[in-house]
Amino acid sequence: MTAVEALWDGDTVHDWFVLLVAVLDAPEGEGHLATVYHRSDGPPPEVVAAEAGRALADHLRVPFHFASPDVPDDDAPRWRTIQRLEEGL
Repeated sequence: MTAVEALWDGDTVHDWFVLLVAVLDAPEGEGHLATVYHRSDGPPPEVVAAEAGRALADHLRVPFHFASPDVPDDDAPRWRTIQRLEEGL
């Protein structure tokens, strides 16, 4: 595993929610870890996802990436895109 990533998604039933995924090396891809929905009686999904994602990433000793933790944005740059830009690929 290369990283743990949180990303926004949404639909007409659940509004905005946050996906936690494992960014994988070989084969290159990702694995779904969790979906965090909004609950009227709890903290916002971005807070829950960020806390869980950071804790898991720390435990696994990999980076945590959440490109848009404050504003729902399903077009925010993904982990792999940022890494390739930094590597000049």
